[in-house]
Amino acid sequence: MLRAIVGLIKGLVVGGGVGYGLVVSGMAESGALAYVACALVGALVGVVCGRAPWKSETIWTPVVKMIVGAVIGGGLCALGRHFLPGATLYHVEKFALTPQSGPFLATAIGVLYGVFVEIDDGGKSEKQGPKDQKPAGPVKTK
Repeated sequence: MLRAIVGLIKGLVVGGGVGYGLVVSGMAESGALAYVACALVGALVGVVCGRAPWKSETIWTPVVKMIVGAVIGGGLCALGRHFLPGATLYHVEKFALTPQSGPFLATAIGVLYGVFVEIDDGGKSEKQGPKDQKPAGPVKTK
């Protein structure tokens, strides 16, 4: 349960940060930029959540999580822009937040993928030696 909450918070921070950047830059309604932002969120969440990159066994583990996260982010953005309703959730001056907008999708993808990665990859890795290994030291015989 704690891992799910940690993943939710990490994903919310990353996705919310990218979504806020879209709103501040004035490019929240751009369709192509929404895909790029969601792919960026997926890649960043793939690196931030789960086991830290410096604690993984190889460098390729965080790289693969980053690439898969970018693909998942772009794919979920396409699904969200196609299937979610276009109702307005929040309206401020020139900007209307809808479920199909980039900031909403970036935050939602960050939360969903953050929880998934944290639960999936957050466990401790226990290295075990061979089972038939003999204890070190002198062996006493009678």
